[in-house]
Amino acid sequence: MADERGATASGAVPSADSVAEPAGYPSQLVESARLPDGTPLQVRPIRPNDLELERDFIAALSSQTGYQRLMSARRPPPEELWRFTHIDYDHELALVACAQIDGRPRMLGVARFVRDSTGRDADFAIVVADAWQGRGLGALLLDRLVRAARTFGAQQLSGITMSSNTRMLALAKRLGFEVARDRQDATVTNLRLAL
Repeated sequence: MADERGATASGAVPSADSVAEPAGYPSQLVESARLPDGTPLQVRPIRPNDLELERDFIAALSSQTGYQRLMSARRPPPEELWRFTHIDYDHELALVACAQIDGRPRMLGVARFVRDSTGRDADFAIVVADAWQGRGLGALLLDRLVRAARTFGAQQLSGITMSSNTRMLALAKRLGFEVARDRQDATVTNLRLAL
């Protein structure tokens, strides 16, 4: 029997292949896209069978990128990675950008939001693989996430980033987010967008 994180009673995390695609998968959000440099990719909601792609993606992040995403030096344990790919589409969404790299599918970035209990406010996060930063992927993913949040009925998207994360701050400003240093912790900046 699995608990709410998906770990079995023995503590093992089930294989992604053993989990069926969940009902309610928002297939209308699947789309082909191109980066400004012409790189073709697919942007789509994450699926349970993306567990290995997610694991490889997280493992390849530099310590700086991982720190900026998780706001700590920790690496997510297997049950947390399982949770990242097995989501409740009624309350959250994770959009992944995938491409064929050296003949293999690769996850290049992920943007996600989780709505609060009212459904009106959603917290978001985004991370792009180091090799793909500065190529327009973050803007593409965040733009698609904002659109999806509106479709889901959210009225506000908010998140936090390290105040030293200048790329994220510039991207948020470009997309219309209100950017404000946290009053209690200057190392953190709050991001907010009315939808």
